[in-house]
Amino acid sequence: MRFRAFGNRVFPCYTDSIIAKHVMYRSEWFDHDLLHFMHDYLRPDDHYLDVGANTGLHVLLASTRITTGRITCVEADPANVNRLRQTLEWNHINNATVLPVAASDADGKTTLEGSDVFTRMSPGSDADSEGPVVETVLLDTALGPEARIDFCKIDVEGAEWQVLRGMTGLMEREALPVVAFEFNGRFAEYGHSGEDFLGWLKLRGYSVATYDHDRRTLHFGDDFPAETVDLFALTPRGRALVGERLLEVRQV
Repeated sequence: MRFRAFGNRVFPCYTDSIIAKHVMYRSEWFDHDLLHFMHDYLRPDDHYLDVGANTGLHVLLASTRITTGRITCVEADPANVNRLRQTLEWNHINNATVLPVAASDADGKTTLEGSDVFTRMSPGSDADSEGPVVETVLLDTALGPEARIDFCKIDVEGAEWQVLRGMTGLMEREALPVVAFEFNGRFAEYGHSGEDFLGWLKLRGYSVATYDHDRRTLHFGDDFPAETVDLFALTPRGRALVGERLLEVRQV
């Protein structure tokens, strides 16, 4: 089954997809605030990086905003990769590249566990998982030393720190001004805490915030709810870009 999304885009809804069930049974999309932020923030010549692209919902939205720029999709789950490629093909999106790998802090191999939106790198021994074995890469290497990312979304079920440790070159070059990531309490399964991760980001010049689209507010702070929430990490340049692009949004 296919649904129209973001105007003229077609989103495939598979019966075993969590996102599709939200669309078919609840008539709603995932990530209300994040999708609105992306719509208002992205510009035609931007480079959008989606780590954990799944079957391409966020990529579809980005493709309506980015016309002369680039979209890079990182997705490790082979089943999701096939569906993601089909989404791009059905919508004739030619400025998107798919990297069928797991972004991490070391090149090598990892075993996946889970499926659909819950696919992740196994946090335990590879022998404990019967999932597919995939390549892991540092995105600094995969994207190249001249890469510039205008907006990055990461959704990898608790492995966000590993992803960003593989992007420290981009951080040091100030080429990663705005990052949105899922904060869901699963960091401990990979051996560290969410608080330590946020502290690491702050040491690298990022401020962390939540975004409320209905109130047009980007709220910065240190305490965030234990349940799943989308957080935004912004450098001073990132905050300036938001101020230039989202004129109605208050930063408090």
